Amino acid sequence: MQSFVDALYHHAQECLVSRYLQTTEYRRAVFGIEEGWEAFRSTLTAEQGERLNALLAQKQEVTRLEDKASFCCALSMGIALGRL
Repeated sequence: MQSFVDALYHHAQECLVSRYLQTTEYRRAVFGIEEGWEAFRSTLTAEQGERLNALLAQKQEVTRLEDKASFCCALSMGIALGRL
């Protein structure tokens, strides 16, 4: 069952999520973040930049696990609602 959930999650991430993020609001937010990060990174030393990259990689993994947990919860609720 876990491999089925994994396949559904990857399909959603690769094919479906982007459809919901095709909004002006999202693009504006991403652009603002990218500008802010670029300005911030320009103030860091090489060592600080490396440390920041390591922390961001850890944060990205935590976010991925949280997203997957949310997906599994939503899938579970959908299955439960389908049984009603």
